[in-house]
Amino acid sequence: MLDNKGFDNWAGEYDISIDKLSKGYPFEGYYNVLEYVRNLVDISQPTNILDLGIGTGLLSYEIYKNKSQIYGIDFSEKMIIKAKEKMPNGNFYCCNFKFGLPNEVKNIKFDYIISSYALHHINDKEKINLIIDLKKMLKEKGKIIIADIGFQTIEEMNNCKRKYKEYWDDDEFYFIGSKMIEDLCKINLNSNYNQISSCAGVLVIYAD
Repeated sequence: MLDNKGFDNWAGEYDISIDKLSKGYPFEGYYNVLEYVRNLVDISQPTNILDLGIGTGLLSYEIYKNKSQIYGIDFSEKMIIKAKEKMPNGNFYCCNFKFGLPNEVKNIKFDYIISSYALHHINDKEKINLIIDLKKMLKEKGKIIIADIGFQTIEEMNNCKRKYKEYWDDDEFYFIGSKMIEDLCKINLNSNYNQISSCAGVLVIYAD
């Protein structure tokens, strides 16, 4: 698992390299996944968007072009520099969300909180606690939309692990969609999970 320095080193080549990595584990269908998320965001009017783990801004940029206000969080300073180049009017914060969110965003209400390929750095308990905190920041009718490496069932994950055992990263925490939905239901959070590629899915949590 890369730390913030590893992502700093990757920042300059990230957008180019992801093209080469979008076949097979872990980034199979990468651009389809991002497009799926964007299609869940209503761009008919400007909105407030928080992008958690914004990276170089590949997910947010198309939304930004529609005059939406983007707030981006990432633990890599150099990734944020790249995102700022794409979205000069955005608001960016260098922060590791594993240890909490920046005070500057805690009192803002968002139409959408989005994230792509970031939450696999934290375990399931940390994911749930983060989602609980994020839900408090949603406007009425808002949504949290999380795209990441994930699988509908543990069996599907194990099949992928066997297929790509040479490349598998045991230090990361991938979504198991069915389990995440069950865990969120236990705390009365309305959600759904859709598998988009063989190793990536999108989890949506609703404000009400």
